Amino acid sequence: MNSSQRKKLESLAHSLKPVANIGKEGLTDGVISFISENIEKNELIKIKFLQSKKEKESISNQIVSSVKCELVSIVGNILIIYKQSKNPKNRQIII
Repeated sequence: MNSSQRKKLESLAHSLKPVANIGKEGLTDGVISFISENIEKNELIKIKFLQSKKEKESISNQIVSSVKCELVSIVGNILIIYKQSKNPKNRQIII
Protein backbone atom coordinates (compact mmCIF):
# COMPACT_ATOMS: atom_id res chain seq x y z
CA MET A 1 0.00 0.00 0.00
CA ASN A 2 1.46 3.33 -1.00
CA SER A 3 1.12 6.63 0.84
CA SER A 4 -1.70 8.03 -1.31
CA GLN A 5 -3.78 4.88 -0.75
CA ARG A 6 -3.06 5.10 2.97
CA LYS A 7 -4.16 8.76 3.06
CA LYS A 8 -7.39 7.89 1.23
CA LEU A 9 -8.17 5.12 3.73
CA GLU A 10 -7.38 7.42 6.67
CA SER A 11 -9.84 10.00 5.35
CA LEU A 12 -12.53 7.33 4.85
CA ALA A 13 -11.95 6.04 8.39
CA HIS A 14 -12.30 9.50 9.94
CA SER A 15 -16.08 9.22 10.33
CA LEU A 16 -16.05 5.59 11.54
CA LYS A 17 -16.56 4.60 15.15
CA PRO A 18 -14.32 1.93 16.71
CA VAL A 19 -15.83 -1.56 16.36
CA ALA A 20 -13.66 -3.15 19.04
CA ASN A 21 -11.96 -2.07 22.24
CA ILE A 22 -8.77 -3.62 23.53
CA GLY A 23 -8.90 -3.38 27.32
CA LYS A 24 -7.15 -4.91 30.30
CA GLU A 25 -7.71 -8.45 28.97
CA GLY A 26 -5.56 -7.58 25.97
CA LEU A 27 -5.93 -9.49 22.73
CA THR A 28 -8.02 -12.65 23.05
CA ASP A 29 -9.20 -15.22 20.52
CA GLY A 30 -12.71 -13.80 20.79
CA VAL A 31 -11.51 -10.32 19.92
CA ILE A 32 -9.53 -11.67 16.95
CA SER A 33 -12.56 -13.52 15.57
CA PHE A 34 -14.78 -10.46 16.12
CA ILE A 35 -12.29 -8.26 14.24
CA SER A 36 -12.06 -10.85 11.43
CA GLU A 37 -15.82 -10.92 10.99
CA ASN A 38 -16.12 -7.13 11.02
CA ILE A 39 -13.29 -6.49 8.61
CA GLU A 40 -14.78 -9.01 6.16
CA LYS A 41 -18.08 -7.09 6.20
CA ASN A 42 -16.74 -3.54 6.33
CA GLU A 43 -13.19 -3.71 4.85
CA LEU A 44 -12.05 -0.69 6.91
CA ILE A 45 -12.37 -0.62 10.69
CA LYS A 46 -11.09 1.17 13.77
CA ILE A 47 -9.98 -0.49 16.98
CA LYS A 48 -9.54 1.50 20.20
CA PHE A 49 -6.95 0.79 22.88
CA LEU A 50 -8.33 1.47 26.35
CA GLN A 51 -5.85 0.08 28.87
CA SER A 52 -3.24 -1.64 26.71
CA LYS A 53 -1.82 1.63 25.49
CA LYS A 54 1.82 0.74 26.14
CA GLU A 55 1.57 -2.47 24.13
CA LYS A 56 -0.47 -1.01 21.27
CA GLU A 57 2.25 -1.46 18.65
CA SER A 58 2.88 -5.11 19.48
CA ILE A 59 -0.87 -5.82 19.75
CA SER A 60 -1.41 -4.03 16.43
CA ASN A 61 1.19 -6.25 14.78
CA GLN A 62 -0.49 -9.34 16.27
CA ILE A 63 -3.86 -8.22 14.90
CA VAL A 64 -2.44 -7.54 11.43
CA SER A 65 -0.74 -10.94 11.26
CA SER A 66 -3.69 -12.87 12.72
CA VAL A 67 -6.36 -11.24 10.55
CA LYS A 68 -4.05 -10.96 7.51
CA CYS A 69 -4.94 -7.33 6.91
CA GLU A 70 -3.02 -4.12 6.31
CA LEU A 71 -2.23 -1.56 8.97
CA VAL A 72 -3.36 1.82 7.73
CA SER A 73 -2.29 3.87 10.75
CA ILE A 74 -2.17 4.23 14.49
CA VAL A 75 -3.45 7.64 15.57
CA GLY A 76 -3.32 8.17 19.30
CA ASN A 77 -5.02 5.12 20.77
CA ILE A 78 -6.88 4.20 17.59
CA LEU A 79 -5.74 1.50 15.16
CA ILE A 80 -7.07 1.64 11.59
CA ILE A 81 -6.86 -1.55 9.50
CA TYR A 82 -7.98 -2.49 5.99
CA LYS A 83 -8.60 -5.76 4.19
CA GLN A 84 -10.40 -6.18 0.89
CA SER A 85 -13.45 -8.39 1.32
CA LYS A 86 -13.40 -11.83 -0.28
CA ASN A 87 -17.09 -11.43 -1.11
CA PRO A 88 -17.54 -9.06 -4.09
CA LYS A 89 -20.93 -7.94 -2.68
CA ASN A 90 -19.18 -6.53 0.42
CA ARG A 91 -16.55 -4.58 -1.51
CA GLN A 92 -17.18 -0.89 -0.95
CA ILE A 93 -13.70 0.60 -1.06
CA ILE A 94 -11.57 0.85 -4.17
CA ILE A 95 -7.97 1.88 -3.56
